[in-house]
Amino acid sequence: MDNSVSSLPLKELLRICTDEHSSHWEAGWREFMTRYKDIIYQQITRRCVSWRVSRLRRQFSDTINDIALQVFEILLKSLSTFREVDNERMFILWLATVCNRATSRYLQREFSDVLTEPDMEEFQNYIRDIGFDERWELYEMIVQQLRGFPGKKKRNLERDINIFLLYTWSDLSQDMILMHPCYKEIGHRVVDNVVNRLREVLRKEKNR
Repeated sequence: MDNSVSSLPLKELLRICTDEHSSHWEAGWREFMTRYKDIIYQQITRRCVSWRVSRLRRQFSDTINDIALQVFEILLKSLSTFREVDNERMFILWLATVCNRATSRYLQREFSDVLTEPDMEEFQNYIRDIGFDERWELYEMIVQQLRGFPGKKKRNLERDINIFLLYTWSDLSQDMILMHPCYKEIGHRVVDNVVNRLREVLRKEKNR
């Protein structure tokens, strides 16, 4: 059967790969890797290059391998959800989506570390270098994390998120933030508390 797996159409290959009780399961996954491993690595690499991952502390190749491992773990659980089994072009597009989402989640955790550190120089240098699309995606990731973290909702959550981003993202000093007509009465201590609290939220989100 191992030799004949290579000639299987996509539909049959996916059927084998999603049936752990099949006697051909391991052979099926070997064939899957033969066909799609390069595509997976290329997609992850392209995504990481666009995000300037080389600026992170971790080695670029280690980052790629870590994300690829997460993609394969996702595929083990979600491959059965793909429905267009007679359309390989659609499958490759679906696979690219899985890779992109896994890469984004990974980078979100990595950049949370940079954003939560007191010294913001590395983060400021980074966001100046990446492209507009990646910068906007990172911004939305951060806002989503801060809004969605479980726990008691704060009355001034949107205000606090805005203060946090003005301080960390825009690199505005406390004095500059307090010049805003809506913030001029809140004081330096409030700005300090907001920034420290939301940094802690991002740290906890990373460890969830």
